Amino acid sequence: MYSFIKPKIKPFFSEDTRLWLIFISAVTALIIGFSLFLLIESYINQKNSQKLKSQIIENSKTIKEFEKKIEFINKEKTLYTNITVNNQLLKDGVKNLLNLIPDPITLTNIKIEKNSLIIYGITPTKDVYNILLLPPLKSIFTQTSTNFYQMDNGWYRFESINTLKEEQ
Repeated sequence: MYSFIKPKIKPFFSEDTRLWLIFISAVTALIIGFSLFLLIESYINQKNSQKLKSQIIENSKTIKEFEKKIEFINKEKTLYTNITVNNQLLKDGVKNLLNLIPDPITLTNIKIEKNSLIIYGITPTKDVYNILLLPPLKSIFTQTSTNFYQMDNGWYRFESINTLKEEQ
């Protein structure tokens, strides 16, 4: 039997099958590519997450150091304020003390301690001291004692020890 047409080679895949295979191959390649992209992004995000965790730990250490510094500065500020207030009170106290000294009495030395005041000076008579300076000192201090030493010119050198009782 003879044929009038020349036989054609039959393709292994038809055009429709080839089109489907190309489409399936392209979709598979896209899925694999997208999966690789997601894996790479996941790895990068994991590395960034580890870096951020280490930065958080470093930042928390830095914050603790700053909190300690702030606490230290606040303590210094409080100490400075206390010193300033105490100095102002001491200045006012010395000023008030010097205002108490009458004109006939001359001071030679003053020792101020926490609960005591020692005054060294010269007075013309014991009565001038006892009338002009002793009453204000007795009103301020709980204990007052005075020692007089007569000088060659008739005046008196005195030592006045004044103390405050400590409150309990």
